[in-house]
Amino acid sequence: MDGGSGAGTVVLVHGGFVDGSGWQGVYNLLRKDGYNVSVVQNPTLSLAGDAAVTKRAIDTQSEPSFSLAIPMAER
Repeated sequence: MDGGSGAGTVVLVHGGFVDGSGWQGVYNLLRKDGYNVSVVQNPTLSLAGDAAVTKRAIDTQSEPSFSLAIPMAER
């Protein structure tokens, strides 16, 4: 999910055992307020893999971004 430009950029990151669709409500609210929003779809196979996917998502942003994440559950 990506959308428009406006008030800034927010990158939303889900925790373990869920996917990015859990951010849909937050995504909609932020978009309504004019933010550019990206939702990272992590594979949740390893912490290193998830960190790499998240870093790539942040690195592709065209403006400074704020990231919000839900912590992964202990394994």
